[in-house]
Amino acid sequence: MSETSAYRTELVTRLRLATEDLSWAVRGPTRDELHYKPADDEWSIHEHLAHLRDMEKEVYLPLLRWATVPDMLDPLDYNRREWHEHRYDREEPVSAILDDIARIRDEELTIFRQMDDVTWTRLRTDTRWGPLSCQWLAELMYRHVLDHLQGIMGLRQDVHLAALQPRPLVVGGYIGGQE
Repeated sequence: MSETSAYRTELVTRLRLATEDLSWAVRGPTRDELHYKPADDEWSIHEHLAHLRDMEKEVYLPLLRWATVPDMLDPLDYNRREWHEHRYDREEPVSAILDDIARIRDEELTIFRQMDDVTWTRLRTDTRWGPLSCQWLAELMYRHVLDHLQGIMGLRQDVHLAALQPRPLVVGGYIGGQE
């Protein structure tokens, strides 16, 4: 096995594991925790997942197909603000998003596993996305899932720390007799 093939195999494995880590990281939070945002201009766990799925669906998988299949159309542009304002669905179940991510990732990994070293390293310059290779695209996909996994874990930590905060001391009870 060439060094290029070995690296591709390792990176494909890491992509699969990072996707499994993502599923693990979002198991258990309540609906409120999935939508918790530390500030209005930051994203919730749900938004991180939906964006990640849409990037895989709208950008990465089409770019991978384009880079490996002759005469495939160049993928459309992707605007994160437009996605959030017009296509993000706050009510979409996390399980559906995770199923989509897993299905898309499986297709991507199959393509990566089936390619040879020449396809993996071939530089494509005939795109509005700039010069790219399948290796560069796989590295971008890996970095992207890790970035969002880090954001999700940070939000989980925020939620867990908030739950551990001691309740305020109230002298004389709560007004109305209830908390």
